Amino acid sequence: MAEEQQGGGGDEDKTEEPSAQRLEDYRKEGQVAQSKELTSLFVLLATLGAMYAMGPTLLFDFFGFMRRLLAECGTTELTTERAGILLNLCFGAAAKIILPIAFTGFAAGIVGSIIQFGFLFTFTPLEPQLDRLNPISGFGRIFSMGALVEGFKSVMKLIVVSWVTYLLIKKEILTSASVMDMDSAQFATYMTSTAFRLIGSVCVGLFVVAALDFAYQKFKYRKSLMMSKQEVKQEHKQREGDPLLKARMRSLQREMSRKRMMADVPKADVIVTNPTHIAVAIKYDADKMAAPRVVAKGADLLAQRIKEVAKKNGIPMVENVPLARALHKSVKVGGSVPRALYQAVAEVLAYVYRLKGRMNLK
Repeated sequence: MAEEQQGGGGDEDKTEEPSAQRLEDYRKEGQVAQSKELTSLFVLLATLGAMYAMGPTLLFDFFGFMRRLLAECGTTELTTERAGILLNLCFGAAAKIILPIAFTGFAAGIVGSIIQFGFLFTFTPLEPQLDRLNPISGFGRIFSMGALVEGFKSVMKLIVVSWVTYLLIKKEILTSASVMDMDSAQFATYMTSTAFRLIGSVCVGLFVVAALDFAYQKFKYRKSLMMSKQEVKQEHKQREGDPLLKARMRSLQREMSRKRMMADVPKADVIVTNPTHIAVAIKYDADKMAAPRVVAKGADLLAQRIKEVAKKNGIPMVENVPLARALHKSVKVGGSVPRALYQAVAEVLAYVYRLKGRMNLK
């Protein structure tokens, strides 16, 4: 389970509910809310049910084992071979009688844990923790609130078992006169039935203790993972990223994008201007493009830089205020000119091509 203190101030500072990320992180480490009492109760009920359901078969196997064992031990000669036979006989009986019940209890323990916190498989809780070897912290755990609660639960279980046992035995004593008249088979049946009633009654009492313990463990676990406001902010930063760093990254990305865009300006066929506030660079290659494409655009200072690069590289500039505004507003860098602007862009490109043609003739 999570520690009571998780850095960054005392319990009085931890006023925020644990986030989903925090719960998931601790769950991955195997730190979950679990009641050992509830798991133990599942094991007890399962083994009791298995013994009740398999009782006749188990008794038959047990008596068969005893008959064979006594028959094998009837000889005074004990050889290595006979010792091996006796050992195999004991192992076989244990496998048939004990293993089914043991396996049922093992499976019930797993089911009881899954019911409490779902399926979880991790080796983290098995990793050695050197701080557990510290005698000072060990004494602290012995006299901690957790140890006090465990002691209280043990006392409660003892009281429940003792009280239920007392009530049942008291009831059976009042009807014990008929027991003297029972033969061995009837007495065995009576004792088995009484034992099952006793254990079943104890389980009912232990269920109350286990339910209370489960509620307490959930409360304790939730409280141990409470967060301070600073921890909430820190987790948000770790999850979303530092705002300053993200802003810096966005700035670098924009700068790199501008550099790539400015590198494409010399490849443009024409620069459409506002004329002073907006500049849009257009390129068209009939063999490779379905429509003219905007390779660069900008406003104000960026527009001035685009025009400066265009002048240095001899790129024609055409003043067309409506077209420049429409292209700057509706087309992204690298995007194609929309169909609605085909005619206006075609006229600009035609003008540029005629201009270049006259320049070439000269």
